[in-house]
Amino acid sequence: MFSSLKKLAERLNLLIGYSSGLGILLMGIILFYEVVARYVFNSPTIWAQEISVFIFMWTMLAGAAYTLQVGKHVRIDLLVIRFSEKTQNYLEFFTSIMGMLFSAYVTLQGFEMLKVTLKYNKLSATPLRVPLWIPQLALPVGFGLLTLQFIIILGAKFPTFSGHEKKEGENQC
Repeated sequence: MFSSLKKLAERLNLLIGYSSGLGILLMGIILFYEVVARYVFNSPTIWAQEISVFIFMWTMLAGAAYTLQVGKHVRIDLLVIRFSEKTQNYLEFFTSIMGMLFSAYVTLQGFEMLKVTLKYNKLSATPLRVPLWIPQLALPVGFGLLTLQFIIILGAKFPTFSGHEKKEGENQC
């Protein structure tokens, strides 16, 4: 079951990772259009900045799990690489547990925020009047995926955490 969950999460993270890359490209195109419209044609848009911020929120928050999956999150190795391998493993286990707990907490708080937003039908305070649940959904989705990725890291690197012990001749999860 763990390997199935891991494969599903990897595929989902990859899809969202590529979508985040396309979102950043789209955001760049929108902002380029805004600059040209504003400074060349003296006709700024009313939507470019707001839509760019919403795209940015989704790309950064939803793409975080992919970044963690491929090991590209910022790490401060200057001190850690001087420790023994055993100490490094303890630190990685501890930081993964803390990351998982923090991400799970933010996910729950994000859902609480969404409930209030939906209850009061909150809209952006701009002429676009975008329902705020759309950009706010990026928070629980992104941190939920990040929580799942921390669980996968813990299960793959520390098999006793997931209850999946490596048997003789078995490939690592």
